[in-house]
Amino acid sequence: MGQADVDRVQEFRKCIECFLCQDVCHVLRDHRLHEEFVGPRFLVHAAALEMHPLDVADRVPALRHEHGIGYCNITKCCTTVCPEGIRITDNAIIPLKERVVDEFFDPLGKLVKLFSRRQLQGRAP
Repeated sequence: MGQADVDRVQEFRKCIECFLCQDVCHVLRDHRLHEEFVGPRFLVHAAALEMHPLDVADRVPALRHEHGIGYCNITKCCTTVCPEGIRITDNAIIPLKERVVDEFFDPLGKLVKLFSRRQLQGRAP
């Protein structure tokens, strides 16, 4: 495990769960999408798990469908109010959004997966 991997996860562990990020999130505060969007605090928690180098669970479908990560439009208000200086948007939400895009919306990635499956099926006994 590299030091950069450890440092990235450690940043998320600094969260003191004050929920200020949740309070200023305009998706929750102004649009009241509490049922569709989990908010920045929970996305930081998901990022801590998803980006841990030893974790193998696939949370990407849940981030898209159940947690509504697509609702975040990167205003960085959550990062601005964080008393621990966690770069919530840059280091947690954007990388998670990139994983969702790579999984569901990248046409080149879909082609690679399609051909990889065909090759694996051709090798099956």
